[in-house]
Amino acid sequence: MCGIVGYAGEEEAVRVLLKGLKNLEYRGYDSSGVAIADGTHLFLEKKAGRIENLERAIDPNAAKGTCGIGHTRWATHGAATDENAHPFFSRYAKFAVVHNGIITNYLALARFLGERGVFLTSDTDSEVVAHLIDYYYTGDVLSATLRAVKDLNGSFALGVVSVYEKDVVYGVRKDSPLVIGRGKKGNFICSDLSGISEDCEDFYTLANGEIVRLTPREIRLFGFDGKERSFSFEKTSGLDLAKKTEGAESFMLSEIREVPTSLAMTIESYPEEEMKRLLSGKIGRFCLIGCGSAYHAALLFQAAMRELCGVRTEAYVASEFLTERWDPSGDPLVIAVSQSGETADTLQAVRKAKSGGAKVLCVCNVRASSLVRLCDAALITRCGVERAVAATKTYAAQAIHLLRLALTYAEISGKMKNEELALYKKELALLPEKAQEAIELEGYLSDVCLRVRDAEAVFFLGRNADYYAAKEGSLKLKEISYVYSEAYPSGELKHGTLALMEKGVYAFMISTNPALHEKNASSVAEVKARGAGAIAVTNESAAGLFNADYAIAIPDCPFVFSPVITCIPMQFFSYFTAKYRGCDTDKPRNLAKSVTVE
Repeated sequence: MCGIVGYAGEEEAVRVLLKGLKNLEYRGYDSSGVAIADGTHLFLEKKAGRIENLERAIDPNAAKGTCGIGHTRWATHGAATDENAHPFFSRYAKFAVVHNGIITNYLALARFLGERGVFLTSDTDSEVVAHLIDYYYTGDVLSATLRAVKDLNGSFALGVVSVYEKDVVYGVRKDSPLVIGRGKKGNFICSDLSGISEDCEDFYTLANGEIVRLTPREIRLFGFDGKERSFSFEKTSGLDLAKKTEGAESFMLSEIREVPTSLAMTIESYPEEEMKRLLSGKIGRFCLIGCGSAYHAALLFQAAMRELCGVRTEAYVASEFLTERWDPSGDPLVIAVSQSGETADTLQAVRKAKSGGAKVLCVCNVRASSLVRLCDAALITRCGVERAVAATKTYAAQAIHLLRLALTYAEISGKMKNEELALYKKELALLPEKAQEAIELEGYLSDVCLRVRDAEAVFFLGRNADYYAAKEGSLKLKEISYVYSEAYPSGELKHGTLALMEKGVYAFMISTNPALHEKNASSVAEVKARGAGAIAVTNESAAGLFNADYAIAIPDCPFVFSPVITCIPMQFFSYFTAKYRGCDTDKPRNLAKSVTVE
């Protein structure tokens, strides 16, 4: 969840580290800090709140040195305070450490240190790491670090600097992401390649149980056994690491506007022949795994397989998959969906599936991620970096890859007639164009949100694929605007939810299946009869059927494809509601984009 960066090079480290932390701030923004090593002592500054607080606090005359580590925090253990911010010093400030992950045995380690006269000054699990390295130091920093990490249980990516080795940064990985970057003016460690990509020409992703020693001119890799390892770099050129769209007032707004382009690029990159070979193998059943928006995208594959191919699939929230008894028999193809490829629950679920012998395909936006490396095959979305916490363009791109995959299966299995298949392929190819038409709804949605921004609650309703879309719309609204929201099948309205319909509450009805328009229109009437407001998202050809307070008309398309289009007005709805309520649309409270801890 947190972001860490380390640098050893030719430039002033504080400038490089702050730049990296700003790129990583979507991973956590409760506090931030830097530690600079100048060869004789360590400079430390850390502050609660956004990185701007840290920038104001740093004394540029004191923060001298070309080697250092930085951290931006999403709080797990301990409140978001200056004391709990990273980096952490060891006793007498000989070592400084930054940490992403969770040390599950930190209380036992704190007792061990306390018995030896070393006491923590924070409420975090991370501080014990700095003290352990110091405790084990007998003249060699690498050996001390290796001994310390063997005592740690849980997940961790670490950055370490000390007064004992000039211009040296150590990076350590166990179950939390960490990459090495090599640039013309220095070398880096970072939680995410996007944090350092502007300054790096080559990168290497650390495997579990590896530790790297960086200097400005040298990179050496070791295993936790202390033996040096060989490795090879990959080029950053060619990776999809686009930055924020110029002129947009927030990352989220620019990323909504980029949905059509992301869809077009993702369609273009779909590896059809590779997927045909994969799906031609022995597959007894399909199992989908994801968290949050990725899980909602997985549900769209479930709907498409059911409606287009007559095939039932299993879909799991990754954390639930981990706790349930799962039968790997019957030749399952597991499809794991993750924006970052570093989602802890999803990675653990994939490991569980592979341990049972299952073949795993992933859908991911980061080619150089742990998930892509772990899986047997990958569908890479072409979205560029998505910096707002809320998934927008990545959700739409995941959905279109999965819908295309369903059509591929329909083709090779003979589940669909050729002329029908050709029609669906044509309709899917038109989705980027229709998404661009939906983008034109931005101004109208802005006006709608001015009127409904004070809603006490919003209930998203839909049937079949529209219900899965409703789940995603509800998630967006609650995570960005903090408005209470839930999603329900619209057929369940009279089985409980109708009791909550009153003045100040809104029902957001999604209806894109012509066979269900009349039923959904009746539900809208029932909502309004109880005094609640109603918003309808439906096809242009059916907009007149709904007596809603606000009608949002989207281009006609097959209803199983419609969530790719309906997500756009729902994203605008969430964005503008949050904006008019004074919320931070890019960095909602208590959340981070990459959930790298369980």
